[in-house]
Amino acid sequence: MRLRLVGGRAAKTGVAWCALGRLAGAQVAGIAVDPHMVVLTATRPSGEITVLNPHATRAEFSVDLRFGFATTDSAGKLTVQLSDGPDSASAAGWIVPYPSRFTLRAGAQRTVRLLAQPPSPLVDGEYWARITVHARDDAPAPFADTTDRTAARVRIAMETATVLPVFFRKGVVSTGVAIGAVTATAASNAVEVRATLTRNGNAAFIGVAHLVLRDSTGSTIASTDRQLAVYRSMQPRWTIIVPQGIPLGGCTVLVRLSTDRHDVPRNLLLQTRSVETVVTVSAEGAP
Repeated sequence: MRLRLVGGRAAKTGVAWCALGRLAGAQVAGIAVDPHMVVLTATRPSGEITVLNPHATRAEFSVDLRFGFATTDSAGKLTVQLSDGPDSASAAGWIVPYPSRFTLRAGAQRTVRLLAQPPSPLVDGEYWARITVHARDDAPAPFADTTDRTAARVRIAMETATVLPVFFRKGVVSTGVAIGAVTATAASNAVEVRATLTRNGNAAFIGVAHLVLRDSTGSTIASTDRQLAVYRSMQPRWTIIVPQGIPLGGCTVLVRLSTDRHDVPRNLLLQTRSVETVVTVSAEGAP
């Protein structure tokens, strides 16, 4: 959050990401971007995104690219790892956005074009970057303690950002995923599933994890789907909610990974065969 203090006091700056933008309501310059995933190729090196300012104030926008990909932290929570260092899979240094800076009035939109200018020679495969679209409120909202007339007045100019993936594919690309160690542990009205996943091929596996909890007779107790993107390796943690009173002794969990994902156009997804495994549910605290 960026604070602009009136009366010559020092400003305090920082960034609040899009997940925090809703806290300030219509005073915050929000961001809407479409599509949510961009794929460029050696034969089609250009693409575009549309940026919309959906809020009631004018906003200043900027667009930049950094190398990054989805992974998980030690708790199995999904995170995006961003880096400015060199990486053999990075496309951040040679995909150029235009325009990279612009202003939008309330309700207006702007097309940002992306052009890939890859180095030569370039090994066949898939290269990644993350597009970050920043928005800064052009009309900071007043903020003051109205109960104290002597209190300093401040104005808040919230800066928000949204991040989306861009892929560049050259030559022959393929993907796949391997399921390593899997555990399923009974918890309070839930089963916690942890899995070690490793990508095969030279491109990210973008798909879905389908989890099915079954009792000892093979009947389905509960199921859930989770979106999945395996760029290198990851250890996600999934939760299957279980109806109260259901005994979990002798239950199993089927984990099936496939590219049958409906939120991304099929022509953008690299297809591969599904893989699956079954694991027995253990009691909480059991090895």
